[in-house]
Amino acid sequence: MIEIQASGEKCLGDFTFDFYWQHLGSRLDKDQTVSGISFRRMVEALSQGETVRISGDVGSRLGSSLGVDLLRLGGKGGPIETTGKIVIDGNVGSRMGISMLRGMIYVTGSVESPLGNVIEVESDLTGYRKFVSITEALEKGIGVLEPNILDKCGLIIRDGVLRDTLGARNSADKAVRSQGDAGMSTGILMRSGQIVVLGNADRNTGVLNQGGSIVIRGKAGDFTGAEMRGGEVFVEGDAGKFTCARMRGGAVYAKEGKPVPPARAQLLSSSEQIRVAKALEQTPLYAMMYRKFSL
Repeated sequence: MIEIQASGEKCLGDFTFDFYWQHLGSRLDKDQTVSGISFRRMVEALSQGETVRISGDVGSRLGSSLGVDLLRLGGKGGPIETTGKIVIDGNVGSRMGISMLRGMIYVTGSVESPLGNVIEVESDLTGYRKFVSITEALEKGIGVLEPNILDKCGLIIRDGVLRDTLGARNSADKAVRSQGDAGMSTGILMRSGQIVVLGNADRNTGVLNQGGSIVIRGKAGDFTGAEMRGGEVFVEGDAGKFTCARMRGGAVYAKEGKPVPPARAQLLSSSEQIRVAKALEQTPLYAMMYRKFSL
C-alpha cells in the first residue's frame, strides 16, 4: 500500500496525467512528487491492483480515467481489470472520477460537485463512502445506493448530483436515465446503450462517440457531437454552436444548431422523423421541426 499526505493537490491518481499528450509535461510532470510519491508511481500502483491511501484533502480530478488502458499513452484502450483502490481520509474536490472505468474510490469526507462518471455503492469499509464507475456498474450489475436504482435494463439516477462524462466508454447494451441536468462530455467515447438526460447538458455532449444513443430533453452546450465516429444524439432544444466539429460519422438531431463544415443541416426523412419522435416522446408531426446535423 502506498501512503500519501495531501494538501489539496490536483490530479492525484489521474491516469491521463492531466491529458499529458496535450501539454507534454508543461502542466503536470509525471515524476513530480507528493509526499515523496510521484504521479507516475501512483498510477502504476493502481494499475497493478495496489491501494493508494491519502490522508488530508485532495483537489479536483482525483482518479481521472481511473482503470483505463489509454491509447494515447501506449495502451489498448480498454479497462484495466486489475485496477486497485484509492482511499481518502479527508475531502475531495470537484470532478472526481472523470471518465473512470474501473477501480474503487473510498472517501471519509465530502465530495465537491460536479462528480465524474461515478456513483455511490454500499461500502465494505466502515466509515467510508464507496464510489465505482457508472460504466462498470452497468456492465457488471453492481448495486447502487438509493435513491438511485439499478435493474436489468439499466440505471436510473435520482440523486440530483451533477456529473461530467456520464456513461463514459459505455459498451453495455443498457440505459442510463438521469433525472436532472448533466455536465460536460456526456457519453464520451460511448460505444453502445443509451443515455437519457431529463434536463440540459453542458458542452461536448457525445464527443468521440462510436455508437449508442444520447437523448437530451433540454438543450445542449457547444461542441455537441464533436469528433463523433458513430451513434446518434437527440437534443430537444438547441444543440449549440460548433455542432459536429471534426465529425467522422454519426448524427445529431435537434431543433437548432450551428454545424461546422463539412457537417451540415439536413431535412429529416420519414423514418428519421419517426425515430426523433420516439426518442423525444413527441408526435411525428412535431418532429418535422427538427433537423439532422451530419456529414
